[in-house]
Amino acid sequence: MVHYLLREPKSAIEKPYLILLLHGYGSNEQDLFSFAEELPEDAYVISLRGLRNVGTEGFSWFDLDFTNGARMVDYGQAIEAQHYINEFIEEIKNKYFFDQNNINLIGFSQGAILSFSLALHNPKIYRKILCLSGYPDPELLKDINMGEDFTQLEFFFSHGDKDPIIPIQWSRQFKSICEELDIDYEYHEYEEGHGINSENYYDMLNFLR
Repeated sequence: MVHYLLREPKSAIEKPYLILLLHGYGSNEQDLFSFAEELPEDAYVISLRGLRNVGTEGFSWFDLDFTNGARMVDYGQAIEAQHYINEFIEEIKNKYFFDQNNINLIGFSQGAILSFSLALHNPKIYRKILCLSGYPDPELLKDINMGEDFTQLEFFFSHGDKDPIIPIQWSRQFKSICEELDIDYEYHEYEEGHGINSENYYDMLNFLR
């Protein structure tokens, strides 16, 4: 069963757009949805729950294995999650009637990793992509078509300089990839851990406006 939270557009416009929220490992759809009321009024805001259980109330998009001291990603599950997200968007197109040329992603941590990969694999589907406290995973990006037209995409990247979960050096790789592909982007670093402080929050809102 698909679980998600919905905030409908607050303004009466003919063609609202879509903002899809993708939470991080061990969290759930309520996390990023906590600031849904502050997001642009002319958009549907949907927060989607991850596929896999982590503890009693937490979920993830793919499993992580720390048993040998290394951070091992289940890439099969990560690819499955990307298909799931694309299929979810297809399924709701006839239910919410949003602008299919204006689909936006906000992802935190695992959600940010998937958001970046989803956008580069499907540059005609997505528009503004906000990757918060994530990094570009080379394994998920190895089959990207480098000759694709990425001009529709706009990225916002943010990371805490004291992040103990995902090193900030990993996040900085976002910039080199976007420059190589000539993609518009903003990159921000904040005095923060693995989270979103107030400065990051307001920069994110300004990017969406």
